[in-house]
Amino acid sequence: MGPPATIEALSLPSAPTLLCDSADRVLRVNAALLRMAGRDPRQPTAGEGIVGRPLAQLLVGPDADARLVRPDGALARVRVVRWALPDLGPLAGLRAVMLVDTTDVLPPVTARDDAERQLAELRKLAKVGNWSYDLRTGALHRGSALVELYREVGIAPDAQPSGPIELEQVALLCATLREKTARGKSPRGAGESSDPQRVDSHHIEHRTAPPSERVLSCRASVERKPDGTPIRLVGTVQDVTELRQAEQRMGRATQRYLDLVSIAPVGVAVFNRTGQLVDANGALCTLLGIPGEKLRGVSARGLSVDPTGSGELAFLRTVRPGSGHGYRVPQYAIRRADGTSVWCELSVTVSIGDDGRPFWLVVFTDISERRRAADVLRIAGTHDELTRLPNRSSVTARIGRLLAGPDRHKLAVLCCDLDDFKRVNTALGHAAGDQVLIMLGARLQRELPIGCSPARLSGDEFVVVCDDVSAVGGVPRLAATVANLLRGPVEVDGQPVRVSAAIGVATPADGDGLGGVSSAEDLLRFADAAMYDAKGRGAGELGFVTADTATSANHQLRMEDELRAAIVDDQLVLHYQPVVGADGAVRSAEALIRWPHPERGMLFPGDFIPIAERGGLMRELDEWVLCTATKEAAGWPVHVRRPVGVAVNLAGLLPGEPDFVPTVRAALADSGLAGDRLVLELVETSLVSLPKRTLAAMSELAGRGVRFAVDDFGTGYSSLSRIKELPAQIVKVDRTFVSGISTDPADFAVARAVVQMAAAMGRYCVAEGVETAEQFHALRGLGVDAYQGWLFAKALEPAAFRAMLVGPPLPIPPGEPGPAPDGLATQALPTESSRPEPPSTEGSPTETAVVTEPRAGRTRSGRARGGQRRAPARDGAATGGSRHAANPSETETQVPERPVPDPGPPTVVPGGPGQAGSASPSQGPLGGFDAAPDAFATPIADLLAGLLSRTDTDQADPSAPGGRGEPSGGLAFGTGSDPFAGPDRPAI
Repeated sequence: MGPPATIEALSLPSAPTLLCDSADRVLRVNAALLRMAGRDPRQPTAGEGIVGRPLAQLLVGPDADARLVRPDGALARVRVVRWALPDLGPLAGLRAVMLVDTTDVLPPVTARDDAERQLAELRKLAKVGNWSYDLRTGALHRGSALVELYREVGIAPDAQPSGPIELEQVALLCATLREKTARGKSPRGAGESSDPQRVDSHHIEHRTAPPSERVLSCRASVERKPDGTPIRLVGTVQDVTELRQAEQRMGRATQRYLDLVSIAPVGVAVFNRTGQLVDANGALCTLLGIPGEKLRGVSARGLSVDPTGSGELAFLRTVRPGSGHGYRVPQYAIRRADGTSVWCELSVTVSIGDDGRPFWLVVFTDISERRRAADVLRIAGTHDELTRLPNRSSVTARIGRLLAGPDRHKLAVLCCDLDDFKRVNTALGHAAGDQVLIMLGARLQRELPIGCSPARLSGDEFVVVCDDVSAVGGVPRLAATVANLLRGPVEVDGQPVRVSAAIGVATPADGDGLGGVSSAEDLLRFADAAMYDAKGRGAGELGFVTADTATSANHQLRMEDELRAAIVDDQLVLHYQPVVGADGAVRSAEALIRWPHPERGMLFPGDFIPIAERGGLMRELDEWVLCTATKEAAGWPVHVRRPVGVAVNLAGLLPGEPDFVPTVRAALADSGLAGDRLVLELVETSLVSLPKRTLAAMSELAGRGVRFAVDDFGTGYSSLSRIKELPAQIVKVDRTFVSGISTDPADFAVARAVVQMAAAMGRYCVAEGVETAEQFHALRGLGVDAYQGWLFAKALEPAAFRAMLVGPPLPIPPGEPGPAPDGLATQALPTESSRPEPPSTEGSPTETAVVTEPRAGRTRSGRARGGQRRAPARDGAATGGSRHAANPSETETQVPERPVPDPGPPTVVPGGPGQAGSASPSQGPLGGFDAAPDAFATPIADLLAGLLSRTDTDQADPSAPGGRGEPSGGLAFGTGSDPFAGPDRPAI
């Protein structure tokens, strides 16, 4: 049976008894005591004035003849018997006090019997029994309380292996007495030990065997006659099992606390009531750089960085004991041994020590890294991460403060946009482009006049804010200074790079008569409009605010708001233009965005994509198109027994962004569209020199079946070494090379080069802008895999496109490929003296180059558009073609929509020797097919040599090396074979 859980559960004797704690404060009384004190035990308030009072206020005088002070002031004569109770777990330290009423003296026998009975009850309560051993007769007598105790703990005292439990103490004391008698000394004579207890008493603890496993405290002493002669041995046995168990629990808990404090990664210290440090763990010693022995005795004030600004207790406050009353100091500077400081978060609580005195327990948590991270986040909110210049929000706040000041008329804002900066990224890589921006930002910060400060708005756009334009010589001089700083050469990896910038200037006075400049956003908007006006006049131009630019800025702002609302309210629509195979089957469709404006009618991408670019809405636009296209494509029927994919052009949502993969993954999950039915189109310039994290993102999506297409292939600044590394599975031949393929030798040569390079690199090839049967046959003769253009269909509304899918294959123009256009040999031919001998095939006639003059006025300078800001191919918005005209009746003469390749995974079957792309394909980083460099370097070299040696009437010979003819066995990628053919998808 376990110890009682509460005081009320303790059984008290029938005699008047009080239960007190270790401080002699009354905790409980029984009914007999209440009656002795003159109270009615039946009343609920009978114990008031007694319970809770110190015992010394209730009892006066010696215990043998004491007086009980009643609440009414009367005194009752009593004899006091005190008894310490055993450790009862949570009730440890209790003492029982029994009062014997001696007012009316009873007959001696009766009084003795009552006393014995009361003492027996106390012994039972305290789990104590007594025994005696007569030295004359050798008889051992056990009291009834001891017998009951042995019975309760399950011990047979006489059945122990070594004899009765009391025998050990009896033998030891008897041996001591015999030894003294043998030496002829009186037990109480001279020379006896000054501590008689050491001679006449003995104490041991006996642990019983399992299963009882009890701990008995056994005490024995010698009882003597008045003359000192020993007559008997007396002893007590007390069950102290609960006491020892409680001590063990307390010891283990203390050790756990010490172990926890010693291994805690935070500093822990104990301060006494005067604020002196008395103990600390190793983590605090390491944090402060002070050994523990030197740290003890240091005051809390001495640990403070500013001891003069704090009180004696510094961070210590007087609070009530207990963790519920503790407090926290969010940050406090603590002095280290080397004089430096460390910022800590302090958690403080007050506890009570063993001596009853309070002490402080303080936990020190180093928050230096947390503060640094907060500083970084705070700076990130106001500064550009790359250049460390103020960002848009910071410069907007600064302009707002200057506009609100008395010198607002002196303010000038210059918006600077680097000309054709994408060319730097494409030619040197994005890392080099970032370095250019960093160096230009540092140059502006270092060399601008006093009172002028730079900031970076976004991309390659900077802004300069001048507090007092008159102090720097006026607006023209300031603009010239900024232009010269941005025009100066920047050295990157030992290579000088020169850039220029279009600059737009705006002042608060520019808003007079135009609605005024009431905010920083207005001034930045005017400067931005002036900058775009300057950019339209050419590189390095300077623009000022005029009525036209102000109107343009207001129009831009209004259209931005309307477009943003249209995206949020789902007021945009998508049309779809099919991508068709050589058999007329629809492989995929390109999603082309339209805006049914409530006032302006149907707007094409050319009307609002530039507004989205300038307003920073390209990402939101991309996300809307991606989500809408995948949802609509998920419900498309199959066409000619094949699922139809959908292609989405991206310009604002790019693979390098952290949430690119989650966004695409969420779009596929929400729509239910299979990954192998989605194609993501990106322009060539955004796919070169990609960092590893971007390639990893694209690889993850490719593992889900998603395909990437390189748009406008051949129009960027990429070198051949970069073209072969493009992480895309689909190559699209740009419409600028398709439009004249049947008439222009240069277009034919470039288109042939692109198709053959795509085949050599294992890419699926799609031609966009196919309008005529002649273009189709010429492209088919080159080996293009799929076609997109008005020859097959315009961009269709969703309902019309679904109707097309449930119909038969689209009609294919009849006919065969015609001869190559004349004049091919005139393009970039070597001189006669250096011309290599053209390759010849045995049995074939010698090829002769026919030289003709190219058409007058023909130029190719406008094809490389990688340096311009380009829309995400929303129906060709970036091409500048007239196909975005609002008048549908004019669409027959417009350039056709750009195609999108089939999103299905390309299949490459190695062909025999001499086939284009016959090198063994290797699995690329995106799940596509990237042949090893040695495998396809030769076909590209042969291709370039062939372009310089063939005549104008060269035809692709299916039997010649690099030919595009149908292989006799297997499927060869890029040869006109269907890359999606399978067991239930027959090849074309």
